Amino acid sequence: MKGHYFLLIVALLLLLLVGPLFGPVAAYLVSVRDIQSAAAWEMVLFLITVSIAFGIVRIWMTRNGRTMADLGWGKPSRPRAIVLGTLLGVFWGVFGSFGYLRFVKDANIFEMSLFRLLMALAGALVAFLEDVMTRGLIMNELQRLGSSNRLQVLASSVLFSLYHSIWGFNVISFIVGLIYGLMLGGLFVLGRRSLTPVILGHSLALLLGEPFLTMSLMQAIKLGR
Repeated sequence: MKGHYFLLIVALLLLLLVGPLFGPVAAYLVSVRDIQSAAAWEMVLFLITVSIAFGIVRIWMTRNGRTMADLGWGKPSRPRAIVLGTLLGVFWGVFGSFGYLRFVKDANIFEMSLFRLLMALAGALVAFLEDVMTRGLIMNELQRLGSSNRLQVLASSVLFSLYHSIWGFNVISFIVGLIYGLMLGGLFVLGRRSLTPVILGHSLALLLGEPFLTMSLMQAIKLGR
């Protein structure tokens, strides 16, 4: 299957398979579970659906002679991109954790528990798989098709933001997701198309910010924000 057709399939997979987790699925979970268990189930489903999408991507890659290295995994990066990726990951993770306080003012965002550890590890893995698809695959295949760096960054960022917000559409969440996506895409270009700074900017954020990032999502949906 040609690259441009497969890019459309990947976009539909993310929009139709992963996207509902940020809308009707999350809404159902908070209606039948407390916030913590709803967040745990959300993460489990997120890991399953993203893994399915990634599995399909891997099959296509194998059949078309693509490797993880072709997508930027293990590729050398500029030091400044790595520094910026680390700073972005730390900021986004800490910002998200403190953001949970607007829902639960007495929450202990410094808690250390097995729940937090498992959510953090699962979140970091999910972010890695997302980055392989939305940055590594999509941006590199668009480059093969002759697209400019700006178009690659914009396209991957719009898709990233859309599947995070379209099923429970909220203008603010779309804009925030778009800005975050643009920064991650920019890191990919700045880092000589290496996934290292992107993973630092995304996986590190979830490693530091979970479970509060997901619980904030569940609280926002529960309150209808």
